[in-house]
Amino acid sequence: MRPRGSGALFRVPKDTSKPLQYWTAIVELPSHDGTRRRKVVRAKDPKVAARKLRELQNDLEKTGDMPTASQTLESWLRYWFSNMHTLRVRPKTAATQRGLIENHIIPAIGTIRLDKLTAQNVRNMHQIITSKVQEKGKNKGKPISSTTALQAHRVLSTALRDAEREGRIPRNVATLTDAPKRDRTHLVTLNAEDGVAILLEAAKEQNARMGSRWAAALLTGARQGELLGLEVNRVSDVLDVSWQLQRLTWAHGCDGTCGRIRGTDCHKRKLNAPADWEHRHLTGGLWLSRPKSSAGMRLVPLVEPLRSIIERRIEMAASEPNPYGLVWTAEPKRDRKTGQPLPLDGTPIDPKDDNKAWHDLLAAAGVQDARLHDARHATVDLLYEAEVSEADITRVVGHSTVAMSRAYRSHGNDKRLREGMSRMSQLLAH
Repeated sequence: MRPRGSGALFRVPKDTSKPLQYWTAIVELPSHDGTRRRKVVRAKDPKVAARKLRELQNDLEKTGDMPTASQTLESWLRYWFSNMHTLRVRPKTAATQRGLIENHIIPAIGTIRLDKLTAQNVRNMHQIITSKVQEKGKNKGKPISSTTALQAHRVLSTALRDAEREGRIPRNVATLTDAPKRDRTHLVTLNAEDGVAILLEAAKEQNARMGSRWAAALLTGARQGELLGLEVNRVSDVLDVSWQLQRLTWAHGCDGTCGRIRGTDCHKRKLNAPADWEHRHLTGGLWLSRPKSSAGMRLVPLVEPLRSIIERRIEMAASEPNPYGLVWTAEPKRDRKTGQPLPLDGTPIDPKDDNKAWHDLLAAAGVQDARLHDARHATVDLLYEAEVSEADITRVVGHSTVAMSRAYRSHGNDKRLREGMSRMSQLLAH
């Protein structure tokens, strides 16, 4: 067997009396199991073939190995995502990045050979994705954003970094071009007047069971998953938001032999996740998981009027089915045939249902539509109007400084806000 890195260049066919088909360059690769491995490239021009031979030998010297067969970017991305990437990122992150790969990267440049990918191909991907997002934004009447192209660039760069480490490519071409810039976001922010209107609507009799859930959101600024995953035994003088509820996607654990399309229907279903990630299964696709960092595991002080609101909700939870020990559980399901509400069963609130309930609440309160996460400005305003100390406000919303909390405060009609807060407190007292 010839030594690793040795090369050969020859004409095909060898008989010079016959018309030339191409020149072949061959480089010997390391053996994995005792069998011979070679990398083969071809070219019509002997100078081009010789240059390719030198490039292969140089790449082999740098990386130590390379694949024998050409591989498309699509093939590498699918292998990389399933066998490497999902084992080191959280399931929610993996689900988002799977969408970027399947919907944007592969359709744009997936057919290009991995070892032939260039910086220009990456720039073309940026343009294709941006054009697609712009067209979609125009059709839906939404603001145009380049964030999708930026996220796709980052995923591609990570995948190519790993391909470079494995010797599949000589360099990561995504690092040779600038990533798209993030557009300035135009988010709707809710102020204290909006917060009061929402809380007054939440305090109405028809919202008696879940009103406290929205009061907690507006008076703590906590994330959706932190409140939906809040357990009764983590409520004292503080709310311990060290776990959060998430809906995660099951993966196949059968190596594709079960014949089912969805991973959740596989008899050996599993959750792909990093080994050091703490998580607890509740039911179906709903899990409790730890925040991304230790900084996310915070204790939110219980201040009035939230303290009384939470205490009353816990009393109500004690009288309901509550197999998972959560502060808030799902509303009664309805019979599919009759449409009548079924008895409470204590299942966790699905984040999708929670989002719908939030937007319905905003509409009923006559408040502009906004994401639940965008209510943090209203949280700061409401806590100021409730005369909570600035130090506690900073701790409640998780800001690093009092100055940051002050920056979140809007400056509206203080008299009207105080009157609204007074009316809200009287309603919530009942």
